[in-house]
This record gives sequence, structure tokens and C-alpha cells, in this order.
Amino acid sequence: MVAVGAVIGLAALDDDSNDFSIRKVPTPTTVSTPRSQNAPSSKTQYVTGNVVNVRSGPGTSYNKIFQLKRGQRVQALTSENGWIKLSVNNRIGWMFGKYLSTTQRPRQVQQTQVTHTLEKKCHPSYTGACVPIASDVDCAGGRGNGPAYVRGPVRVVGPDIYGLDRDRDGIGCDR
Repeated sequence: MVAVGAVIGLAALDDDSNDFSIRKVPTPTTVSTPRSQNAPSSKTQYVTGNVVNVRSGPGTSYNKIFQLKRGQRVQALTSENGWIKLSVNNRIGWMFGKYLSTTQRPRQVQQTQVTHTLEKKCHPSYTGACVPIASDVDCAGGRGNGPAYVRGPVRVVGPDIYGLDRDRDGIGCDR
């Protein structure tokens, strides 16, 4: 005896008073999986954090699998709860979205470079305060017209090319 309602492919056998007939089984409805929030659909993005962990899943509870550095380019594949699934150098992983941007930002200048660039050039004939190297330097608060000024007192240790030590006692801008 054949089992009633057995499914064979897309058809089923029916028992109608021992008269077997084949009827079409309705196609099962497809269950759609929820789409990821804000799915980027494979967009190029750039890492904005200095060194950022890439994880095996969308959250900090997942293992760190590698790291990326600022400015590295990645392909964003999908997103979930603020985490971006990405592809870089044939590797797949997840990174928190706040560390990615669609625009490439210039790399941060190292602090030592900034300090070196902003470092004032002081004239070697004076100590105690930085006397800038300029066409003319006058004591701040005095009657001079600059273009550069220094707050004293300053010790004159070489030729007083700016005439800061008016009374020639070795100390300039002391009034």
C-alpha cells in the first residue's frame, strides 16, 4: 500500500477510493531572510582608526583575526548592527563601522613632525628667552617697531645685533 500524501518531487499521490491520481503540490513559499541594515553592497571604504581589529563576527565577543591600519582600503560587503563585513587582500572579517569612511582622509602627521615644524629658530647671541631671527627684533612693550618682538629679560652672549642691551650690562629687554 502507498502512503497517503507522500511527496515525490513537486507531486503527491492521493488516495481517492483506491484511484490514485497525481496532483501538483503548491510550491513552498520562500522564507526571506531579513536584509542587513544599511547594506553597503560592496563599496570601497577606508580605515579611519590608527590600528583597528578585524573580528570573525559582528561584535567584540568574536575573535580578533587580523588588524588594519589607518588609510587601508577595504571592500564593505554587508552590515549588521553597526558592524561592517569587509573584504581586504582576500580575507573576510568584521569591523565596527565607526572606523570606516567612504572618503580617504590624509594620514595624521606624527607629533614629532609637528613639533619640529613649529619649533622656533632662536638667535644664538641671546639666551633666557627665544629671540627670533628676523630683520629686526625689539623688546615687547617698548618703543620699537618690530617686525618681531621678544619678552625679556634676555642674556646677551654674543654680538647684540638687535641692540636689545641699551645699557650694555649684558641683559637685554630688562625694563
